[in-house]
Amino acid sequence: MARSWTRLHEFLGSPPGPVTYEMIAEAVRRKLGESDDLDWKQALPATSPVKGEWNEFAKDVAAMANTRGGLLVYGVSDAIDMVGIDLSTVDDKQLGQWLRVHLQPTVSGVSYLELPATDGSGMDVLVVDIPASETAPHFLYGWQQKDKDKTTFNAPFRHRDDTAYMAEHQVAAAYRERFSRQDAAEAALERHVRYATDLVLGESEFRPTAWLVVAARPARPIPRMVPPLTREEARWAIEQGATRARKLLDAASQVARLVGPPLFPNLLNNDPRKGLRRWVDTNLLIPARATRQRGVLLELHHDGTVVTAVDLSHNALPAGHAAVELPVTSWNLISAAFETVALAHEYRTALHADSSMDLQAVLQTHDTDARFTPVVLDYGRPDVAEWARQPFIMQPAHGELAPFADDGTLIAEARELAEGLLHQFGIDMPA
Repeated sequence: MARSWTRLHEFLGSPPGPVTYEMIAEAVRRKLGESDDLDWKQALPATSPVKGEWNEFAKDVAAMANTRGGLLVYGVSDAIDMVGIDLSTVDDKQLGQWLRVHLQPTVSGVSYLELPATDGSGMDVLVVDIPASETAPHFLYGWQQKDKDKTTFNAPFRHRDDTAYMAEHQVAAAYRERFSRQDAAEAALERHVRYATDLVLGESEFRPTAWLVVAARPARPIPRMVPPLTREEARWAIEQGATRARKLLDAASQVARLVGPPLFPNLLNNDPRKGLRRWVDTNLLIPARATRQRGVLLELHHDGTVVTAVDLSHNALPAGHAAVELPVTSWNLISAAFETVALAHEYRTALHADSSMDLQAVLQTHDTDARFTPVVLDYGRPDVAEWARQPFIMQPAHGELAPFADDGTLIAEARELAEGLLHQFGIDMPA
């Protein structure tokens, strides 16, 4: 099935949906360059009647399937000019047979979209939509004259606007990911949460503090060979996440009146710095810039994972209020859930990923003898919810973010994530 979110959609600012001829024509007019998930092709694939002969079409499909999927668009020249092809000569059955003959294992789920010209030019195009493969790596078998008829068995992949071949360690990593995908996904999500928890608890080891840690990870992570976002692109994703969060909170009017403005834009300067295969934005870990603000950590991992952590005990109660071991501000918890869901959605969009995302939210503290004590608004004033449960241990809350979520779906997922924690106190979310 053809994907609904591609490089073309992102470049043109189009909502998720089918690729159209008008989108191709506009992208060509604006000279959208090739990338790891978009390849312009002037002519249709040449026939390959000899079994074992090198097949360029199969190589191009395998390269995208081994990376993160993408589009082959036939009828556009290397100079990114519309030249068109003859759709009457397209034989998708023959193309599919080439994949079965020349690739091991074959790539499934490839879609062939014939797009007749709608502008009277007669320059029709063919779009081949290749999904990121669950059975990668795919190897291409054949011989090449340029290699003196040497028979090859290689696993191609896309690197920016070029095709390369996997080294041994990349092949090994691709096999490990295939055979342990689900177990690895669950373990990776928990590992992200555990690492962020250890990191932020180290910042509050001398006082009991409740931290909310949320991780959102694509069910099909971005492979390591895909170039990460630049710093400016990461900043743009963070900015878009903040804008989306405000929109979601405003749409959930009762929630908006409770939580106030989003946390992340007020506590961070949108100044992400390099980390270990991630971008990190935080007001922690820099002694020269020590702050008395609420602690916040934000990580954008190159594989599409988003991790956030927020100190929910900071200034939880007004001065002079009776001491509470481990206060948890409920409205900041709700805001952080909405902001993380919004950021995960925008980051996934920036990476052109069409995968669902698994979410996990936890409340953690290093003081296991302290009770998590919810703080709510009583006539607009922070106060301890005496009637609420005060557990020593909180269970993780889980959720799943659909691939192409509208605002209503994002709000529902953010609510579900926040409720998964608040309900453990016996507290309801506002309607």
